[in-house]
Amino acid sequence: MSEKDDFEIIDESAVESVRRGRPSTVSPELVEALRNLKAGKVIVLKKYAGNVTAEDYGNHKQNVASSIRTAGTSAGVKVRIRWSPTGVPQVSVVTSKK
Repeated sequence: MSEKDDFEIIDESAVESVRRGRPSTVSPELVEALRNLKAGKVIVLKKYAGNVTAEDYGNHKQNVASSIRTAGTSAGVKVRIRWSPTGVPQVSVVTSKK
C-alpha cells in the first residue's frame, strides 16, 4: 500500500459520522406535565428518588437532573430542580422558552 492510499480527500458534505451517546429516553408524561405546570406549583418526582447514603448518589443526581432538563427542553420550558433531604427531585418551571 502506498502513501497515496492512506487517505482520501472528499467534500465536507460527504462526511459520514455517528452520533455519540445513547438516545434520549424522556418520559412523554413528564414533558406534558412540565408543559402544563402552573406558576407556583412543583412536581415531586418520587419515581426518580435516590438513596442519599449510596456511594453513587452524586452520579444518580446528575443523570436524573439531565433527564429532567431534557424533558424541560422538550416541553419548551426552563426548569429548576431542588432536591429533598431524602433524595427526591422537586421540579418547578422557571420560565417558558416560547
